Amino acid sequence: MKNNNFVKYKDLLSISKFNEESNKEKFVYLPIKDKYVVGIYQADRNMFDYGKKIAVRNTVYEKLKKVSRKLKKYNENYKLMVVFGFRDMRLQEKYFYEIYENVKDNFDNELEMYEYIHEKIAVPEVAGHPTGGAVDVAIYDESEKKIIDFGSKILDWDTIKCYYYSEDISKEAIENRKLLRKLMLEEEFAPYDGEWWHFSYGDREWAFYYQKEEALYKQVNATDVFKKKGKEYKIST
Repeated sequence: MKNNNFVKYKDLLSISKFNEESNKEKFVYLPIKDKYVVGIYQADRNMFDYGKKIAVRNTVYEKLKKVSRKLKKYNENYKLMVVFGFRDMRLQEKYFYEIYENVKDNFDNELEMYEYIHEKIAVPEVAGHPTGGAVDVAIYDESEKKIIDFGSKILDWDTIKCYYYSEDISKEAIENRKLLRKLMLEEEFAPYDGEWWHFSYGDREWAFYYQKEEALYKQVNATDVFKKKGKEYKIST
């Protein structure tokens, strides 16, 4: 393994300022009927109580469209596939504390424990998905009706093949990862080496990666993201 540079929990704590104006930015919901971005499915079934749409900030969506347009230059059958965006904070906490309960007795140092968990699921207070700025994406081949080879399935954490710099994958998969990262970086997304599919814009991870003094987006309540007249959305935890 080489060059993996996982952003740490303590790194994200260093970003404490947020831009209040940009945080007012609206959300959009995938899939949208356009020819560029595919919201194939809402990957987290626990979010189904809010429907199967994927919520992201509007700027994030516009950047995703640009990435998908660029993919056409490499292969006319390629589209950007988005499987996850906004996550309810209660789910973020649920996933975090499931691991916490299993490992808390193995650590004497709380910070070391948080860093260990953070590599598996972001510590809630610094998590990007609840801001609407983080996305999980892959490249989808419409002619083959499947995701191209990335060396592991998207959202599969069972092996270290999910690490961006994993060496136990084919040359084709390595090149596909490089292509996805190249295009996402061109649109100022921040990558995460622990998951080849995870990128973010505007959250603390993005601010840390690009050495910004403040993040653009705060974490948002799910009930403010998914609004429907006459109905209060609730989520099963």
